[in-house]
Amino acid sequence: MDRRILLRNLLLGLPAGYIIPSVLSSCTKTDLLEMADFKGGVIVIGAGASGIYAAQLLKDQGIDVTVLEASSRVGGRILSDESFAGIPLELGAEEIHGQRSLFYDLVNYQFPERLLPEPGDNLYWLENQIRTEQFILENSDLQGAGQTLFQINESFGSYPGGDMSVLLYLNDFPVEERFMEIANAIIANEYGTSLNRMGMFALREAEAGYSSGLDGYFLREGTVWDVFSKAFSGAIDAVVLNQVVNRIDASGDQVSITTTNNQTYTADRVLVTVPITILQSGSIEVLPALPADKLASIQNISMGNGMKILLRFSAPFWKPETGSIIGGAVVPEYWVSTLGKATTAHVLTAFVMGEKADALNVLSEQQVRDTILAELQSMYPDEEVTGNCVGVLVKNWADEPFIKGAYSYPNPESTGQREILARPEHGKIFFAGEATNYNGHLATVHGAMESGYRACKEILES
Repeated sequence: MDRRILLRNLLLGLPAGYIIPSVLSSCTKTDLLEMADFKGGVIVIGAGASGIYAAQLLKDQGIDVTVLEASSRVGGRILSDESFAGIPLELGAEEIHGQRSLFYDLVNYQFPERLLPEPGDNLYWLENQIRTEQFILENSDLQGAGQTLFQINESFGSYPGGDMSVLLYLNDFPVEERFMEIANAIIANEYGTSLNRMGMFALREAEAGYSSGLDGYFLREGTVWDVFSKAFSGAIDAVVLNQVVNRIDASGDQVSITTTNNQTYTADRVLVTVPITILQSGSIEVLPALPADKLASIQNISMGNGMKILLRFSAPFWKPETGSIIGGAVVPEYWVSTLGKATTAHVLTAFVMGEKADALNVLSEQQVRDTILAELQSMYPDEEVTGNCVGVLVKNWADEPFIKGAYSYPNPESTGQREILARPEHGKIFFAGEATNYNGHLATVHGAMESGYRACKEILES
């Protein structure tokens, strides 16, 4: 599902001294900071991947930490369901992107037996037929058009031209119109958006810094949150739920944080890990006011709608070796969620981002079900699809009031903005979360964790 490549021999976007640790070494005092003068208390706002990881690192340094979470649960965009098909299925973060990442290290240390290399084959919906990747690459009638698309997708990190939308770039290249849905799936949908909403400079910035590797992994059993809860139980114990922060006042000697239920918390430092959409909403007042360039960076980084729809079938209509079906007009990518897992259930995940998620967002759940099943039936006209569907579960991340979307993506205005967003302010306010990751790992769990590590170093050095 992920064709982003490591730009070999060149890693751009990392400032001097920015070290990506292993998950094990990053939990030691000597790795974070040998001479850490800071001994005060920290409040972390947000109990997602970055907030929980940062809180655990700080607690491991002997720092007094409280985590304030607006919702009634921990995990943020990590969420699973265990009742739909009798096994845990992820409604949020799912794939482990590469072996050179904090998330991979974490799983490999806690549950190495659960690591499942990305199973199955990628299939492509092209000219109203399901095609194999070999067909896309080698069929003479395509005259190399499929191979050209894949090569373009592997070259964004070294793009030499001027800024424009990714859609315009592909049209100018040109990528044939019959391949545009596949292009949208493997490029834009993967990043959480649509081709016309991405900028070439911002995409180059992300791709040039992407270093975690090409391999994709899933979990054979259990959930993503199982891994976090086992490794970071101390931080989870520090979470206070249902605390909607509406003011951060750093004008005094300490930071004062107030919530909508009239609770007040004080600390020496605060780490803000809420999604970019929450910062954009203005629901959290910051005193003294943030600098103009920080406010601009908040508005310049986009996060759109995103949906995962689980579809359970009484029998599979796809071939046994199918991993993903890529290039649908309604759903850019389907994958077989139960492949490689110990279950007799048959489940597809429909992964929809950007404009296609916007289109489904206005439909009822019944209409979403009918629309997706109609597309699958058109892909497999000789199979019984609709009649074999025995359950649909829709997770629309736009409906989450304290998240309001999927994850940030490389929109044209975001070029160079993530480092500004990540910058500490007033000596007391620090920022983490996937949208603050400026080393190429935005929109990933390991990118969120990396940002939490960076923020911990900044706090300890402050």
